[in-house]
Amino acid sequence: MVSRRRFLGLGAGTLAVTAGCLGTRRSDGTAAPTNESPATPDSTSEPTGDDSPKTPRDLPEWSPDWTLSFDNWHVLGIDVADFTEVATATNTTNATNTGDALLFTTLSRGGGNSAVAAVDPSDESVRWRTKMDGEAVSGSHAAFQRIARGQWGATLTAETVYSVAGNADEREWTALYALDRSNGERRWSLKRDRKLAVAGVSDGLLVATGLEFFPPPNETTVSHQTPDEPLTTVVYGLDVTDGTVRWTREFTKVRDVAVGPVGIYVAAGDRLLGLGRDGETQFTVDDGPAKWIEVADERLFFLAGEGDGTTLHGVAPNGDGDWKHDVPVEELLLDGDRLYAGGDSVLAVDADGTVAWRDDNYGQWLLLDPDGDTLYTRSGVRADAATAYSTAGEKRWTFEPPSNNAWPEAATADAMVATAITADDSDDLFKTVYAVDSDGEATAAFGRDTVFDSVGRDDTVYLADGRSNLLALTP
Repeated sequence: MVSRRRFLGLGAGTLAVTAGCLGTRRSDGTAAPTNESPATPDSTSEPTGDDSPKTPRDLPEWSPDWTLSFDNWHVLGIDVADFTEVATATNTTNATNTGDALLFTTLSRGGGNSAVAAVDPSDESVRWRTKMDGEAVSGSHAAFQRIARGQWGATLTAETVYSVAGNADEREWTALYALDRSNGERRWSLKRDRKLAVAGVSDGLLVATGLEFFPPPNETTVSHQTPDEPLTTVVYGLDVTDGTVRWTREFTKVRDVAVGPVGIYVAAGDRLLGLGRDGETQFTVDDGPAKWIEVADERLFFLAGEGDGTTLHGVAPNGDGDWKHDVPVEELLLDGDRLYAGGDSVLAVDADGTVAWRDDNYGQWLLLDPDGDTLYTRSGVRADAATAYSTAGEKRWTFEPPSNNAWPEAATADAMVATAITADDSDDLFKTVYAVDSDGEATAAFGRDTVFDSVGRDDTVYLADGRSNLLALTP
């Protein structure tokens, strides 16, 4: 599936109990910079922490500041309105906060319809709610700066909320809805017998993708069958004002689609294609298969290969290869012109290919705090910890809860929220949500059987529990 979000094929039940099993989603270069192998960040000053991690029973019960219930609706995703249309177009996470203070939640009912609701956290109220036919579909979120696990949500611009719903599980149809951000009124919709997703928005052009459905299982097939031929993906160039289809392109074996200020970039098969805003091919890079694309103002980054054979590429906007690094990473996170990559190593790369710093320890599920000065990763030999780096490469601390599975959930400017899957006395799995301070120490915790999405804003973290609740918490 083509999307700017990760893990698009995982369902709700899977996320509830198997977070420790999740991977990540989704690299022509000439000479690399002279400092492509910088020293690993000095870990001698890293705080050692407590050798006996506190269990939830050792910590104060963490109570939400407030809880907003949506009755029989499942709260699956949360998006904040701080990202303006400029930010969405340029994939810049440190955009000026010119948006309002609303939260936009994605809601769904099993076997029923879906909705987007605008929540005003100042008075804990729902400003508007718009229902849509069909269940919520993963791939509605074209934004950056999301934890790797997230899959449900909406794409926000200064004026519009874009969301996808439909009968995707039945392999029948989906529809892309454009809603007025101020009041939720439906502006237009696009329905196709494909699985639609939003790739990005740039200067009046919305780029969507539609993955071909293959026949659903029946008496003569099995539910996990794969198609005989590679599936096709249609890339749509849509007018944001009325949804008019300006152009379409069709590709097979699409791994990712990204949108930048001057073009659209498609990872299809063993090629990376650069399309103009008119949908015409501007260049092709035959160095793939590309599987993850990020677009900065003056550079296109893409990741190619698998496992130990992955290569990170930097490409000029005209397709000329600038540099490449062979690095064991599987995940990218762009912040302005600085790219962070995670996998069996964690590193920061500048647009010219300079590796600013590198730590050859495992770290994925990359997350930046709202100030953009702390990078969090899922870490540890068994993915059982969360590590905080300064964006200059100093490893500040590692939080290790008593768990085989843990990850950074969300962050404020001064604290982090971590989630861990543990077992109680009966060996039943459950999740513990921890408040972790700026020194890496847990200060409070509470149990929650599901956590579907979360986002940090100012001093508050908002959590969607996958059931009917939106929780506001102050770490």
